[in-house]
Amino acid sequence: MLMKPKIIVIHFGEIWLKGGNRRMFVQRLYNNIENALKDESYDKLENDRDRLLLYLNKRSDYKDIAGRLEKVFGISWFGGCTTVRSTRKEILDAVLKVSKGRTVRIEAHRSDKSLPFKSYELVSDLIRLSKKRVISLDVKSDDTVYVNAKTRQTYVSFDKHRGAQGLPVGVSGKAVILLSGGIDSPVASYYAMKRGLEPIYLHIHGFPSPDKKKLAKIYKVSESLRGYSPSSMLYFAPFHIFQGNALDIPRRYELVLFKRFLYLLAEEVSHKERADCIITGESLGQVASQTMQNLKASSAGVDQIILRPLIGMDKQEIVDMAGRIGTYRASISDYKDVCSIAIRGSELRAKAKDLDAICKGMGMKKVVMDTLKKSKREVL
Repeated sequence: MLMKPKIIVIHFGEIWLKGGNRRMFVQRLYNNIENALKDESYDKLENDRDRLLLYLNKRSDYKDIAGRLEKVFGISWFGGCTTVRSTRKEILDAVLKVSKGRTVRIEAHRSDKSLPFKSYELVSDLIRLSKKRVISLDVKSDDTVYVNAKTRQTYVSFDKHRGAQGLPVGVSGKAVILLSGGIDSPVASYYAMKRGLEPIYLHIHGFPSPDKKKLAKIYKVSESLRGYSPSSMLYFAPFHIFQGNALDIPRRYELVLFKRFLYLLAEEVSHKERADCIITGESLGQVASQTMQNLKASSAGVDQIILRPLIGMDKQEIVDMAGRIGTYRASISDYKDVCSIAIRGSELRAKAKDLDAICKGMGMKKVVMDTLKKSKREVL
């Protein structure tokens, strides 16, 4: 990038499909961008009807700002740009200036149809200049200059970045996300946030108390996700209450019963936090507790909706996605995770009525409520 942009033009994606609710979605996106950039220097963020404009100043760190914007859901794409008056000469001069020293492709769009020139005329002018070697053009170039001519001014964008797309976090409500120490659940969290859900993480730990040093990995995982959400919270719930009350149950049911416990606990947290759903990192058939029969039996009796964003994904797909979103390294660091219980001969086709009987015998409702009382809640 040869020029330092004066403005970053931010384009919406799916938000345009929201009809009468569009204003609410745009406002949420506006707020999320402000939150993402709260430590950055810029002059103002402005709503320009079909886009947002971020005005930079001399102290603005464009690279750092761009890195943060790339993680804000709801943005289709954004790019550094310069602005000029919507005259044919000034637009051509700006394109020549920003493309100097590069071979570029031109995309021109005239938003205001009353302007005394057409989009193709701008491109034709540039083609004539390229024949005189004033500008280097190539329709196959990945380096594109975007021209958007509007009534008062024209935006000439020269540094396009793909956004995170999806919906702004918060427009779909809140979700309690079962966060383990593995690879899958952070990726499920990412997909939940991409659909506009604000995360409330729930982690079950096996320590006498929620010690920050022992739980450092979970903090690291949640930190790697923080850039995608303007706000989040984390519940640390102890494992020992469930463990102590499940000593006498048949061993083959321990995994699927533990899953039932997780769902019921997450449901209570969702009531407390006024959340709208539960999110898990389960993928169909990946492990014993995730067979179709076990998923059905473990979720029986849970009234809150349970969403499984990874249900049809292959393990390698999940691993690759963890690498792309920046959670993989934290997820593979050493940690004693109670969710990785391995039991030989685990039940693969549990029945809901059998789990119901076991839950009644061990007093599952009390186990869940006692665990919730002992849980630690932190705002991240």
